[in-house]
Amino acid sequence: MRPLATYNLEKAEGGVLVMSKRSLYIISVTIAVLVAGAGYTAWRVIGNGGEFAISGVIEADDIHVGSKIGGRVLKVVAREGQLVKAGDVLVLLEPGELNASLAEAQASLRQTEAKYAQLRAGYRKEEIEQAEAAVKQNQEELDRLIAGPRQDETDHAKADWLAAKAQYDNAEKFRQRIRNLVDRHLVASQDYDDAKAKAVEAEQRMISSKERYDLFLAGSRKEDMARARYRFAEAESRLRQLQSGYRKEEIAQTKAGVEMARARVEFLKAQLEETVIKAPLDSVVEALDLRLGDLVDAGKPIATLIQIDSLWVRAYLPEDKLGFVRAGLKVKVWIGSLPESSFPGVIRRVHRQAESTPSNGQTGEEKALQLFQTDIVVEDADGVLRPGMNAAVFISRK
Repeated sequence: MRPLATYNLEKAEGGVLVMSKRSLYIISVTIAVLVAGAGYTAWRVIGNGGEFAISGVIEADDIHVGSKIGGRVLKVVAREGQLVKAGDVLVLLEPGELNASLAEAQASLRQTEAKYAQLRAGYRKEEIEQAEAAVKQNQEELDRLIAGPRQDETDHAKADWLAAKAQYDNAEKFRQRIRNLVDRHLVASQDYDDAKAKAVEAEQRMISSKERYDLFLAGSRKEDMARARYRFAEAESRLRQLQSGYRKEEIAQTKAGVEMARARVEFLKAQLEETVIKAPLDSVVEALDLRLGDLVDAGKPIATLIQIDSLWVRAYLPEDKLGFVRAGLKVKVWIGSLPESSFPGVIRRVHRQAESTPSNGQTGEEKALQLFQTDIVVEDADGVLRPGMNAAVFISRK
């Protein structure tokens, strides 16, 4: 409420109602209590007829708006005294850091969603075909080792060894002849070196062929068969894994990652919305003292709005009139500055806690009464009422 002059109803000669201005009591209790005393006086004067009146003041609900996140002011859109509609922008805060965080979160979400889609789809056909080929190759190698060398392979290895042995014998004989000629100084030493090198090469081929032939004779070694079995089992396991797809636990974990990334994106979007401070409903900007570059705190009000489409009267009802009043009761509201008009109203609430009028402005009988704050919703179809106007509320005794 605001300190305003109050008006009381008095009955002049001839039964005509006139207005007389009362001095405003400046007291430490509350201005609301002062209004209560005025209401009680109005009832005392008028209350002998079919209706009684209590006085009060027009009120409007204040709305304090701000941002959950705070930040630096980018632009002040509204101004004090401006009529704004629901959703109109009041103030803009700098969104730069949040925009960057949101872009990063959206990229992370796309990456996680792609991973999740890959896991749900399973392995590619090409990977499965490659694994099947590996299984087949390892199976053939294992079967070959189990079966051992074929007879024709053994015979072929023996023939290779015999041929290599014959080549070595010839090379060795040739080396010895050249050696004799060198000793007799009939050929150069270089000829002997060439013959010796060919003999050594032939010997190595013979040894290698003999070893291969011996392997065919001995059959497959146990360690070779063990390694082949291991490679075959490993290839089969890989194929089963590809055919079965990814593990359910891995898919569930990735799905949870998608949900977490999506929640992060939605959280940042909600924070970005907090950089645009809007009017929650139709109202008037009562207070907005900000400049470009100002810092505002998170959760702190930055503007005060007055809800003009829900005006109500704060009045005080004497204790002995409680029986005539109830929530929902229709009443008439008279405004001192608009003496030729009355406005329909409805009792919204009668407070349960009583209040007393100031003792320095009461008679002894008035002091004995308790007053109850009463809220009356008033209809203002033409929009002529303003918060702070003095009002009288007429209530029927019936």
